[in-house]
Amino acid sequence: MKKIDFRVLKKKLIYFTPRKYKEVMRKQIIYAGLKQEFVTRFISFSILFSVSVGVIITFDLWLLGLGTLAFLVGIGCGILSFIILQTSVIFIADSRAEEIEKILPDALQLMGANIRAGMTIDRAIWLSARPEFGVFEDEIKRVGAKTVAGKPIEKALMEMTKRIKSDILEKTVKLIIEGIAAGGEIANLMEEIANNIRVTRSLKKEIKSSVVTYSIFILFAAVIGAPALFSIGLFFVETMTKLWTPEVLGGVEAGSGFAGGGFFSKATGPQVTPTQLFWFAIASLMVMTFFGSLIIGLIQSGKEKIGLKFIPLLMSGAIIVFFVVHFVISLIFGGFFLM
Repeated sequence: MKKIDFRVLKKKLIYFTPRKYKEVMRKQIIYAGLKQEFVTRFISFSILFSVSVGVIITFDLWLLGLGTLAFLVGIGCGILSFIILQTSVIFIADSRAEEIEKILPDALQLMGANIRAGMTIDRAIWLSARPEFGVFEDEIKRVGAKTVAGKPIEKALMEMTKRIKSDILEKTVKLIIEGIAAGGEIANLMEEIANNIRVTRSLKKEIKSSVVTYSIFILFAAVIGAPALFSIGLFFVETMTKLWTPEVLGGVEAGSGFAGGGFFSKATGPQVTPTQLFWFAIASLMVMTFFGSLIIGLIQSGKEKIGLKFIPLLMSGAIIVFFVVHFVISLIFGGFFLM
């Protein structure tokens, strides 16, 4: 049996991958602090892992006798695993940028103090690298090393913005470069930028706290309100379906009061089966929690993609509430209507 050459397979996967997708993932991987050479490995791993997950789940469900549904579930799980891998890189890049934005005011203030002490700009930046700055320390050292090697400080700073996905950092670097070109007081400029960043972050926190009520309302509606209503509706359909069985209506149909064109002779049972309503409720809860998570992310941070990390929690919570409420209602009122 011929062995699979994974190197050849990886090259073929990269060759058939869309160029635009590769460029987007290259930027996101660099933003996440990983090396550019990691791009091809990550793309090939994502595709192979997602296909493997889909094939394994399809095979297992096929053995369980689900038939065509096994292929649909397998394809869905494969696509979902691929999306999770891609979004994980985006979340790492965003968290890295958020961490740097928190440290940026302190770093700028330290750079300004070094410049006031008589240091040149490149040396002030180099000596401002501190361990407490976390990932920003490595970026500062990289900028300092490039300037020591002879690269202009402007180019070294602009290259740093291409490795960090932060609009605040990019605007800060542009202001510093303009200040250097104009020959202004760089120390004062850095201190003013640091103060403005702190004020902006404090305003964002106030706005976030003021709209938390809307997030709570959406969370309650998606995780508690909707599952409870769907479970009550499902219990009602199950009960009415049982009441319209011949065993229950046999005595009523035999009675003279309801025979011959009476109400029960004309009435029909529920047109929707409990199974249909059950799957409709599950699908509705999944769609509702998906968009609810995006709205919560938009309210809290102004970015819908931040809400993607809430989807598993909200979706699982809504489904658990649905089953729990249905179990409790069935336990309390299950025998009441059939007495």
